[in-house]
Amino acid sequence: MQFAKRLLVVGTIAVVLLGAVGPAVAHETQDLDGNEVTFGGADEPLITGERMWLEFDIVDAESGDPVENLSENLTASVQTGDHEKTALEISEKHGEPGVYEAPVVFTESGDYVVHLEGNIDASDVHTHFETEVRDRAELEYPDTDSETNDTSTSSADGNQTRLSGIGSGGGTVVAVGAIGVLAIGVAVVRRRR
Repeated sequence: MQFAKRLLVVGTIAVVLLGAVGPAVAHETQDLDGNEVTFGGADEPLITGERMWLEFDIVDAESGDPVENLSENLTASVQTGDHEKTALEISEKHGEPGVYEAPVVFTESGDYVVHLEGNIDASDVHTHFETEVRDRAELEYPDTDSETNDTSTSSADGNQTRLSGIGSGGGTVVAVGAIGVLAIGVAVVRRRR
């Protein structure tokens, strides 16, 4: 009975860690001359064909206070493959001090580099973040061309099921990490028995 209680506690901790880490996986934080800049999409995952908002959350690393009024000092741009950088309009997000946003509609899926340049508190900023943009069609349901899609299977009743992998790279990392934490917890509980 004692073992079951401990296993329940370890499992609960793993689920809590998974919930805490999950949303942050798609965001990246960099320390830039005493300021922390966290980049990510307002909505995740970033997809093609819809207006998406790239966000930069900038806080003073020492105090944790938002760094405000930088939209005139910063420029954001995106780049993929051999294409030139494309400048985006950046502005401070209404009602969220220290959060800057840039709207973009991605026309192609793939890996992108998002550049942030300018200055923060008189320090020059020239940094970049890498992100993935997924094809909107991968997330649509029902699939508009499921009859010609070779990743679907038909069942006896005519319904089609879309086959998918384990998920995005970030989701996979979180799942593997949670399983690892759970396995370590089980090993610790067993050892104490």
